[in-house]
Amino acid sequence: MIEAMASDGDDASDERWADRKLFQLATESRISLEEIQAAPKIGWSGGAQKGADKLVERGYVVLDTSDSATQRLRDLATDEDTSITVPETFDVGEQAESEGVWTGYHRIEDESQLNADQQRYLRFARVLARELGIERDVYYGEASADAWTDGRTYIVITDSAVTSRQRAVWMHDLYLVMLHESAHETSSREGPSHGHHFESAFRSLVEDPGNRSSFAELVQQVVDEGFESVFEEYGVGL
Repeated sequence: MIEAMASDGDDASDERWADRKLFQLATESRISLEEIQAAPKIGWSGGAQKGADKLVERGYVVLDTSDSATQRLRDLATDEDTSITVPETFDVGEQAESEGVWTGYHRIEDESQLNADQQRYLRFARVLARELGIERDVYYGEASADAWTDGRTYIVITDSAVTSRQRAVWMHDLYLVMLHESAHETSSREGPSHGHHFESAFRSLVEDPGNRSSFAELVQQVVDEGFESVFEEYGVGL
């Protein structure tokens, strides 16, 4: 079908295929060539680019090249020997940032959308904050980093904060991540400072006997009572 659309000088072919929704947007909905060509500009996304779906929801045309037909359209649109033309393109990442829908750090507002493991990690991190005296709210988010903080009021953990689904491992992972972020007195987004002052503060927190004892007691409590009982005792929910 895509090849037929690209046939040089075949106006009948253009009319036959132009209004068929053959191509995929970043939201996985379909769109026709006619609709694509009517857009002032379009963006191409590999299928996992953060913010691409949000741009589509705001009216932008962002095409998902993980779909084979859409990738073929892109190939043909850049081939000087074919007759398919598409609008100018925009950079999806830059547009997402300018619209405020993706800055590389995204906090998940609706915590009910988290899967069971993510909910457990978040609730445990909130208990940790209480036990370790970290007076910051704890949230879940998406980023390339393990976590981030504004240095004052909140910490956001991500999937990469844990390295294993084994309970003993991920509980210790979160313990270190929470101490790491609490050692940041300024924002840890966009190239955080890990200089001498930070390293000294972080090392002091990790080596603090009180923190070690609190963590060990919390782990034992989880082993003895189970997560749900501990979460209920601390009044930690979503």
